[in-house]
Amino acid sequence: MSKLLESAIHNLVSRDLAASDISYCGITKNGYQIPVILGKHAYDFSGDCTRILIIGGVNGTDGEVQLILDVIETVTDHSNDFSSLSISYIPCLNYDAYIGNLQTLQAQTKLTHGYPPDGNYFFDSEIPESRYIWRWVSYQAPDLVIELSLGESIRIAPNAASPAFITDMDTASLVSNDSLIGALGRKHESNLGSTPGVRITGTKEQVVSKTLELLHKVVDSRATDQPPSSHAADAIRKRRNRTAQEVSEALASQFGYKLDSPINYIQGVGVSGRIRLAEYTNQDVPDDIFQLVDPYVDDPSTSFGDAPGSASLAGAVWADDLFRVTKGPKYKNYLLDLANRFDSSGANPPAPADPKWRTEDMFMLGSMMGRSYALTQEGQYLDILTNFLVEMGTQQISGLFWHDRATPFYWGRGNGFAVLGLAETLTYLPQFHPLHADIFLTYEKLLSGLLKHQNLSGCYHQVITLPGSYQELTSTCMIGYGIARGVKLGLLDQSYLPPLEALWNGAKARITEAGDVVDGCTGTGALETEHDYIIREALSGYDDRTGSLALWFSVEMMQFN
Repeated sequence: MSKLLESAIHNLVSRDLAASDISYCGITKNGYQIPVILGKHAYDFSGDCTRILIIGGVNGTDGEVQLILDVIETVTDHSNDFSSLSISYIPCLNYDAYIGNLQTLQAQTKLTHGYPPDGNYFFDSEIPESRYIWRWVSYQAPDLVIELSLGESIRIAPNAASPAFITDMDTASLVSNDSLIGALGRKHESNLGSTPGVRITGTKEQVVSKTLELLHKVVDSRATDQPPSSHAADAIRKRRNRTAQEVSEALASQFGYKLDSPINYIQGVGVSGRIRLAEYTNQDVPDDIFQLVDPYVDDPSTSFGDAPGSASLAGAVWADDLFRVTKGPKYKNYLLDLANRFDSSGANPPAPADPKWRTEDMFMLGSMMGRSYALTQEGQYLDILTNFLVEMGTQQISGLFWHDRATPFYWGRGNGFAVLGLAETLTYLPQFHPLHADIFLTYEKLLSGLLKHQNLSGCYHQVITLPGSYQELTSTCMIGYGIARGVKLGLLDQSYLPPLEALWNGAKARITEAGDVVDGCTGTGALETEHDYIIREALSGYDDRTGSLALWFSVEMMQFN
């Protein structure tokens, strides 16, 4: 953040906006985080307050940034008038232009049009900011977005979704369709629906005056039960109000129907989720699941060939579920056959786990070794698992995990694997085991570190420690599952319920009514730089990995309904 703007924002929050939080809504092409001042109720979808987002600095000029800072000061001076509003601010949308003092027309106008952006989430080589901004605003889903800009005379241009009372302000024609404000008024982002918006252009005095006038009109509209109505907010409210079973059924209509060879946890977790859902709802396991898995169970050699990776071995987590439900010994034997393919000689990490001690293997081993011990009571499985976990060597003093010993970055799903693996381990590890206390301490320390980085939306970021990176669904669901399982086991106390509820609400907002998912990081190995993690593609719609892990989380949350 530019020192001048950083100082101004911190002064405003500490002096006048104590109930607000400083956050970030994206990362620029040049790697800067785009700051946001979030109102106290920015993610309150109860309808008890009207949520406003005011955006400045679309062109990135000093004058426009100073304009919104003046607006913030003035609005704060009238805060008693606006107690029924929760107002958030993006002081400078075009942050690269501002911080680089770029005066070229191309630099200043690159974020004025081109909405909604088409693809390249969130790695576009030229304008990644538009992807971040579009998704962040869409899922923050304010009741009204106000964009401010400087001009020679006053001009108020609403979008197609704006409330009628804006037309009383001598409005101009509708704002252009491909501007941010225009696109919010017409585009359905992942079936969310439109968001009211208006652009106010004029001299500093005119913009400040008209912004105050508009905010007063919003307050007056609340008194007549006709405040701005955001279809996007309504959609998120409905999604958040769904029960865990409803979300699980939506996800189970999409995921858990594939098990390609070589088998892999990516699809195997989805099959497991469908079995667990049937079990929770006292239904029979669907016949198609047996048709899907039995060819592998009857002939394990077809599962993955001669050299299975740990991700393939963990692709059989569903075998334990089927044995529990059906008591069919072939499912137990299949699971043990795969678990026995991990090296039991005492070598660490046990092949085929990655020799660099990647966090993925905390889940792969935690899920397979724990289940195998529960089925057999044979200590060798716990020895392999616990010796691996206590020798990981990648947990930092913050509690967070590096991706592996050679990759010192706090990847979101990497830490999700750590939480998931530890929760799976503690599900099966007896409390009398000599390493139980050490492993629980690792789990508790990780959760403590993660809670410090939870976004106010409830979600976690692609890079845990970088709040400008995108809000990533798989890590959110994995961390949520790990907390929910800890509460279920009695390992975590009631203080974890509020962050778990926020996680659940954040995840539900990004799971559509049809079971599609939004922003799950694509397959990712160990990468060379933090930037490489930042630009990993975010998948939306159908994605086996994200959908399967979301299904595990939603079924786990059924215990709380």
